[in-house]
Amino acid sequence: MKPFFITAILVSSISLTACKKDKSTDDSHGHEDHATAVITITSPTENDTIQGNFSVTGTIVGTAEMHGYQVTVTNALNDSIIYQNDIHDHLANFTINQAVTHSYTAYTPLKLEVVAALDHEGNTASKIVHFVVH
Repeated sequence: MKPFFITAILVSSISLTACKKDKSTDDSHGHEDHATAVITITSPTENDTIQGNFSVTGTIVGTAEMHGYQVTVTNALNDSIIYQNDIHDHLANFTINQAVTHSYTAYTPLKLEVVAALDHEGNTASKIVHFVVH
């Protein structure tokens, strides 16, 4: 009778463990998947020299609906902001076309940064372009 109980317990435990659903997740990525975006800046381009005012143009193409973007132009010598504009809209693709005016008459290095808000959790994509105005 003892061997019967031992066999019954073994069979029961094997069948219980075999029927359990595996609750483990695939952590091979090491992070959560979230939307991404490709930012293309068509103007100004890297190392451009621009005389006078200029326009920032380009596109942001996302893999899902994004939550806006920000364009910031700073003086590369002292990090002072000369232009900043936030666009809060819910689209998968954005077209950038913003006019920037400035008062620089001497050659001044500037930095353009476009940051796309991919979601409300703080995930972003960004692109930086360095150029000179006078």
